[in-house]
Amino acid sequence: MSILSHSTIQTQEIAQTLAREVLEGLKPRLILLDGELGGGKTTFSQGFLKSLGITQIVNSPTFVIMKPYTIPNSEYTVYHFDLYRLEQEWEALELGINDIIQNPKSILLIEWANKTPRLWENIPHIQITFNVISPEERSITIEF
Repeated sequence: MSILSHSTIQTQEIAQTLAREVLEGLKPRLILLDGELGGGKTTFSQGFLKSLGITQIVNSPTFVIMKPYTIPNSEYTVYHFDLYRLEQEWEALELGINDIIQNPKSILLIEWANKTPRLWENIPHIQITFNVISPEERSITIEF
């Protein structure tokens, strides 16, 4: 499914809808976000986390690589990864990503997931690809 977003607000609204479906168990807990720099991955993540009650500022964890967010009044934790700086798949494994995926109370948002494609091959996931159309517009392709 492809959606044309005309603003950051619209991109965040798309994320909010998906977040509710993931939390309700209707969609996989592993969300892979890919696209060029400035494509909307972090904007999407901000909307996703906001809809789950996260009130703190959400930035891409480019330098820390992973940041956890505990969902208020829930047993779930969202792990927001940015794999941009990784060179090898084993680096993601050293972060404990397999243990996090195995935990049924974990939800993963992974920016730059295309850096480690073999890690996701056999795991149910949602693939979201962002393409810049104009300074405000993004084409968002969602594959289940």
